[in-house]
This record gives sequence, C-alpha cells and structure tokens, in this order.
Amino acid sequence: MSRADAPGGLYELVYLVYNTIGNLLTQDDQVHCFSNAARHLSPSGSFVVETGTGWGWFSGRTSYVDAEQVSARAVVLDVNRFDPASQILEENHVHISAEGIRMDPIAQRVAPPGELDLMARIAGLQLTERYGWWDGRPFEASCPSHVSVYRRPTAEPEAE
Repeated sequence: MSRADAPGGLYELVYLVYNTIGNLLTQDDQVHCFSNAARHLSPSGSFVVETGTGWGWFSGRTSYVDAEQVSARAVVLDVNRFDPASQILEENHVHISAEGIRMDPIAQRVAPPGELDLMARIAGLQLTERYGWWDGRPFEASCPSHVSVYRRPTAEPEAE
C-alpha cells in the first residue's frame, strides 16, 4: 500500500481501515503510503484513514495484559508492549485451552492523529473531517480511535 500501483486510473476514494496504516512499521513507509494514496486520488477524491489514537489504547502503560475471553474451557489473553521511542506496539493474542497454546503475534507502528495530519500535508493533502467513529460522532480526547478524511486543498478565491 505504500508503493503499489493501482490499476484503473484515479479514484474518488482510497481508504485504510482497522489500523491498517500501523502495518507499515516505519514513519517513512507511512509517509510513502499517504503519497501513494494522493497519487491515486482524483482531484475531488478522499483518502480515509481509520485507526487508533494510541493514547486511547495505552492509558500511560507501556506493557499490559488484558483478559479478552475467560471461560471454563479456554482463556484468551491480549499481551502488549509499546515502545514510545519507536512507536511500535508488539501485541500477542495468546489462546490457552486443553488443546494447547496458540499465539497470534502482530506488530504495529502507532502514529497519533497529528502525525498522520503532517504525513497528509507532506503528500499534498489536508485534513477536512475527523470523527470519533464511523457513525459520525465528534472526535474528542477520550476517543480510542478516529476516522480521518483527507483531500487536496481547495484554492481560495483571490480577494478583489
């Protein structure tokens, strides 16, 4: 997604949902993704990014374990470690049952909304809307995620 060339010309909508931007583990790759999205947008098109805020997930913690599921037959733990310097979140969903242990690890680079806005500016886009969720609720400091819409700047009419 940071370097792919999409067939079919320009698009009205390019989107990344469910923390997909975080799968790019470097800031450079995330910036390339914004630039690549902008390259594929029609002049009136929108680039929509849905992802976590970071602060809504960590609440000041750099490592934690949450019980996601607990039953008599199985336990699923969400084991996380966040490195604020690299902004990398290492997460492992650990499934424990009589059948054994299964681990589902992932890593993500968590970029806060302001950093994503700067990436958009580097790519020639600007933030036009930001919501606290897909239902259009307002984005507030307490929101654990956001839906942000980026477009090309519109030219301001010249003053006479």
